[in-house]
Amino acid sequence: MVVQRIFDLLSWQAGKFKKSDALAAKEDNQWVTYSTLDFIENVNSLSFGFLSFGIEKQDKIATVSNNRPEWNFVDMAVLQVG
Repeated sequence: MVVQRIFDLLSWQAGKFKKSDALAAKEDNQWVTYSTLDFIENVNSLSFGFLSFGIEKQDKIATVSNNRPEWNFVDMAVLQVG
């Protein structure tokens, strides 16, 4: 599979590294990891949430966050919505 779009990367990653850790962060001095499938599920849930709030393609969304896995979920969800 040739990855041509960023969205294709999720399918490619899931096919090769389903249960591998995609992201990790320390919470309360403990490492919390997110598998590729966790990442995809979080992104899709957020995308559906944005759509249910009426966010549409070309709407503007600002994200202010520390460096953390949730930032990646929101960023990809915003991209999916358009």
